[in-house]
Amino acid sequence: MELRREERYSITTNGRYRKGTGVRFDIAIRNLSEYGCNFADLVGRVEVGDEITIRIGQIGPIESQVRWIEKRQVGVQFDQPLHPSVLDHIIAAGGRNEKAA
Repeated sequence: MELRREERYSITTNGRYRKGTGVRFDIAIRNLSEYGCNFADLVGRVEVGDEITIRIGQIGPIESQVRWIEKRQVGVQFDQPLHPSVLDHIIAAGGRNEKAA
């Protein structure tokens, strides 16, 4: 069993990421916490350790670092945790509001 320091929420929302001043790539965000999220990266342009900015819906840019990649799923950690009201807003706008396992 994996222990986490925060609750994670299953959401369904669109977003984008960008490395530096490069091209923006559309993503589908499926899992979110105040400290990070994961998303499907169909173009495969990031590597573990990359610094990226991410937008979740209309929120962002959020400075983040790629922590893991597995089968085109990417996990990122935000440089600064999301403010609780911002997290609540994203969850409310993200369709499902279920705690992730």
